[in-house]
Amino acid sequence: MAVFIPADNLAANVINQIMKRHFASFFSIGILNLIIFLGLFKLFQHDKIYHHTIGAISQNYERTGDWNNFEIKKVSKPYTDLNNENILQWDASIYYCISERMYIVEEKCYGKVRAAFFPLFPVIWRLTNTSPIGISLINYLIFIISTSLLVIYLLNGTKLNKIIIFSILITLPSTIIYYIPYTESLFLLTMTIATIGIIKEKYWIYFIGFLLMSMVRPATIFVLLAIFALETLLLLRNKQISLFFKNSLFKAIPFVIGYFISFLVQYLYSGSCTAFLDAQKHWSGGIQRITNISDWSIEGFGMNTFSVFFIAIPALLFVIFVLATLKVNKVIFLKKKDNFKTDYLFLLSIIYLAGIFLFTLITSGGNLHSFFRFTLTSPFFYIAALILINYLPNIKTNKIVLFFIVFGFSIFLFLALISYGGDRFQFSFVGLYLLISSFFYLAFRNKLSKITDIAMFSILVISNVFWNTYIFNVYLCNGWIFT
Repeated sequence: MAVFIPADNLAANVINQIMKRHFASFFSIGILNLIIFLGLFKLFQHDKIYHHTIGAISQNYERTGDWNNFEIKKVSKPYTDLNNENILQWDASIYYCISERMYIVEEKCYGKVRAAFFPLFPVIWRLTNTSPIGISLINYLIFIISTSLLVIYLLNGTKLNKIIIFSILITLPSTIIYYIPYTESLFLLTMTIATIGIIKEKYWIYFIGFLLMSMVRPATIFVLLAIFALETLLLLRNKQISLFFKNSLFKAIPFVIGYFISFLVQYLYSGSCTAFLDAQKHWSGGIQRITNISDWSIEGFGMNTFSVFFIAIPALLFVIFVLATLKVNKVIFLKKKDNFKTDYLFLLSIIYLAGIFLFTLITSGGNLHSFFRFTLTSPFFYIAALILINYLPNIKTNKIVLFFIVFGFSIFLFLALISYGGDRFQFSFVGLYLLISSFFYLAFRNKLSKITDIAMFSILVISNVFWNTYIFNVYLCNGWIFT
């Protein structure tokens, strides 16, 4: 007897099969990237190989002395060993202590500042009972899984096109943050879940994503603020105040519950209702006047500079543009029903990136350390980038060229005026130039010949992986720091 499958179910089955095949391909590429990364890192631990390759154009870092009296200097020596001890630097050490001892207030193991960090990542670390290297591998797997899902749900085009974009995104010079015991991978995964909820219009998926996200780290409050800002933007356009309050309430509920759970966990272990606030006192903060531009490393300075001029400032200008066009009722976003969900995600991402930039300007005092971590390795960069890539064919080439001329010139003018960092053509600035090259490739690859496309893609991916091994080694040596 013939079995007839309804057209809707048939289409859904076909789409699911395509998505599964795409995911398998992306995951395989991600694993291949990890194997190449670890293979190169292992090779550069050998003296002769190191000095005849990357050692011929760069130096590594060496840290000596104790916490209060230390020296960091550049030396010509192979990569250090990768072990469970040296992968626990800075925030990773604190997360490790939380996974071991939770939020007990004590002198040892960062006991007085643990409550400044939220519990989801250390609890997962505790439950999986893995080593520092083991949780780092889990972080990387979460990274490639999340990026795969975002590419599948947000990026248009052929499978080959998606593979190329995916490969560039997982090898960008900033992606080293996903190889270590930090929370970026979980931040990306939880936002990916929420994104799928928005696209599928499934509130329960949205709820789970943002509930979990709110337990990743306190800075997720900026996500909630970005949501309120976007809902306010919709209110100004639609003039529907009841809808504004309804949407704002339902979208805020998972955050409120997540924050409550985080503070409850801290209270149960610390016995203090103010554990989070008490821990915050150990960090300097508040509004600071910019006296000079500085950083904690030249490598970081280069990539942070890129993040300011190619991510943050364009995001801020775009938000201003949307507000200006809103006043004259010419805003082009959030009008078409078919594009509403992607428009919503794009504007949410841009508002978040602009907000982080303004907050940094107000509170950093001109020190740019870790800024690329809050922008280039945030899920909102990946979401905005994927959606923007879809729009690129509709943007005139001269406008894209103008963008690169304006912001490329701005970077080099900025570097000419700022003394920090020294020689701009030293190896420490390679991350900056690779980021510019990667963005240029993504913007113009559809206009390249097939041979040029393959050549640029290959050179960029290989160069990015080389750079990431270098940055990873510096992190292991505690020579280049980000918090």
